Amino acid sequence: MKAYVHTIYGPPDLLLFEDVEKPMPKDNEVLVNIHAASLNAYDWHLLTADIFLSRMATGLLKPKGTMLGADIAGKVEAVGKDIKQFKVGDEVYGDLASCGGGGFSEYVCINKKLVIPISDNINSLAGASLPINYGTTYYALKRRAKATSGETLLILGASGGVGTASIQLGKILGLTTIAAVGSSEKEEYVKSLGVDHVIRYDKENLKESAKKLTGGKGVDIVVDPVGGNVSEEALRATAWNGRLLVIGFAQGEIPKIPLNITLVKGVSIVGVWWGRWTQTSPKETAEDFKELIGFINEGKLNINPKNVYSIQEVSTAMDNFLNRKNIGKTVIKF
Repeated sequence: MKAYVHTIYGPPDLLLFEDVEKPMPKDNEVLVNIHAASLNAYDWHLLTADIFLSRMATGLLKPKGTMLGADIAGKVEAVGKDIKQFKVGDEVYGDLASCGGGGFSEYVCINKKLVIPISDNINSLAGASLPINYGTTYYALKRRAKATSGETLLILGASGGVGTASIQLGKILGLTTIAAVGSSEKEEYVKSLGVDHVIRYDKENLKESAKKLTGGKGVDIVVDPVGGNVSEEALRATAWNGRLLVIGFAQGEIPKIPLNITLVKGVSIVGVWWGRWTQTSPKETAEDFKELIGFINEGKLNINPKNVYSIQEVSTAMDNFLNRKNIGKTVIKF
């Protein structure tokens, strides 16, 4: 079978699309013929780490066979002997981040605990978009922030994958959504998702604008997949007892927050590591996915990835993702 293999530190154009051995499912696994796979921070972190190290150790090799790609959707081709809930031909989606990736390939074996059936209302592109971005965001808002209807939600990096999910799920949960973006194109995109307010941080002060939009109170919740200086600005824009949800560092810098802000504002800085939580709380994870699928079936949630690349364009897709050129979710179609 064909798969993208990462063998050397460096940029995405060093990824190799080559022949590798087709896997066979273990007793508790299903073999999936992949129809679509999405790009996530999972892949971003691996490649940015590689680029950083390549400056110090050009040519240093990683173990042969490292493959990227965490979220996938496809059709079951074979099942292990312990599998009862899936059969050959079932349409499924799953998350490979906890087992080392491998989504940018024709076939992959997945533990049965990480596989979810696709309903008739979910196509493969939506299925590949669902697990990490929407799973992370729903976990963040529902379980970490304990968001309640009527609260205000400030979304940093609002035009990205997590940002898209945050706008959509925030609206479903009854939150007033405020998107922070840095260009006219991104502004138009978040407006198309139904966001309530937009802050153009390239033209206006984030804190002052957020305060103005909330009548001086500040925002109740901040979704932060960006990091860098904007994290502190957003923290200063929170209301009393606000919550800053730390999801990632797309800007490339981990912020150093003055802790006196948390004292005088009574604000909580809350870490969101969805991947770890799915391993420690599988029952609750399944409950959340059931609710997410319910939103789709009820017509409340429409997952429509904006950037769709062919399998031959993975390097280009990765490069655009790394350089934040893509707006919305990015998916690879096989």
